[in-house]
Amino acid sequence: MNPPDAGSNFDKVSGTLQFDRDAALKFIGVRAFIMSASTIADVMDDFYLVLGEKFVDARLYLGGKRAGKRTAAALASANKIDIADKTALEKFYADFYAALGWGKLDFELDYANHAGAVIAHNSFLAQGALAKFTARGAATKIQDAKLQPRCAMLAGYIAGLVSFLFDAEVDARESACIAQNHPACRFEISRRL
Repeated sequence: MNPPDAGSNFDKVSGTLQFDRDAALKFIGVRAFIMSASTIADVMDDFYLVLGEKFVDARLYLGGKRAGKRTAAALASANKIDIADKTALEKFYADFYAALGWGKLDFELDYANHAGAVIAHNSFLAQGALAKFTARGAATKIQDAKLQPRCAMLAGYIAGLVSFLFDAEVDARESACIAQNHPACRFEISRRL
């Protein structure tokens, strides 16, 4: 795994963020906010408890897919990357999401067959599920290999991003997750049925 190109793409990432005096953080012109991965995991745990795993995972996946597809297009446009240059797009997205702290993405894509895999090293969602805060605010690590895969939103986001790269609808299924003691999260890409 190559380290992200922190020099050139960090400037691109930071250049898309805007802070104003009214406390409105914007990312590519869209309102955003920063929250710890463990807080996101806590919110997801509550949703799973109240609404059930299948419903929550489906909603996170579908919302992630819409966001991934829109954001991939917006980032390519904002950074003036030729959408026909798939190698440049893959590199930019890998570096960009690593710089944002989402994880380092490795693309193993077969453009001719609209298939392949995306590996996410250090997925913020999986790591957030493994690191919680105690009631007194101390960080603690959860040692539970029985956690369910935690990256439904990232799977959807990757499906949207790869759909943009392929210019064809695909789906992504998480086949390995850090939350289940795998070394990385792996998303299998296949044509949408």
